[in-house]
Amino acid sequence: MTLAYSSAIFQGTEQKKKQVQKYVSRRKEPKKRYRRRSTFCVGLDGEKWVNYLEQYSDEVEQLMKLTPNKRRFYQQGMRAATLIQSIS
Repeated sequence: MTLAYSSAIFQGTEQKKKQVQKYVSRRKEPKKRYRRRSTFCVGLDGEKWVNYLEQYSDEVEQLMKLTPNKRRFYQQGMRAATLIQSIS
């Protein structure tokens, strides 16, 4: 249990350093006193997000063909997914 917790904390910290947290979860809002997600949750959610992208890549490609003006955002998300995978 300690190893799993430590791994999630490490991944969450690295995601924050590489500034890809915004793709995984909401960041702290200016007027809120506490952040929305802990470093632990960011680490877990990053892994889930990458797995989701891999699982539904065909459907996402079809959606990108329908809305080519959103391709830049899609490419930014895919770059973030690559960075998250490099952490794991």
